[in-house]
Amino acid sequence: MHFSTAFKFAALAAPVLFQSAAGWSFTMYDTAGCPNSTLSAADRVEKTGNVTCDPVPNANRHKSVLGAIPAGSECRISFYPRAGCGDRVAFGLTQYTTTCLSINDFVEPLAYYKAANCA
Repeated sequence: MHFSTAFKFAALAAPVLFQSAAGWSFTMYDTAGCPNSTLSAADRVEKTGNVTCDPVPNANRHKSVLGAIPAGSECRISFYPRAGCGDRVAFGLTQYTTTCLSINDFVEPLAYYKAANCA
């Protein structure tokens, strides 16, 4: 392969190789107010793309949640009390949910989540 051919290949491949996969995340805290402290236990979920229905780690102890969904994304993370994520959505996060939210008043823990339109 000549240098010019290799350079052309690299130039064509660069946009594909350096595309960033915009991911999303949420962090659930065992105390109210989403404290920025190592003393507070937190469970963080970071993913890219859609999720059909996954369990929330340590769901029974959470009292607040903070989402991080990229601006301009149509991604929505929905939380459910039971497996299968077939019930009515108990709570949801979107790109506009940028502050700490209390989930302490829910009767059942938000034990499962689904992510849609996150591809």
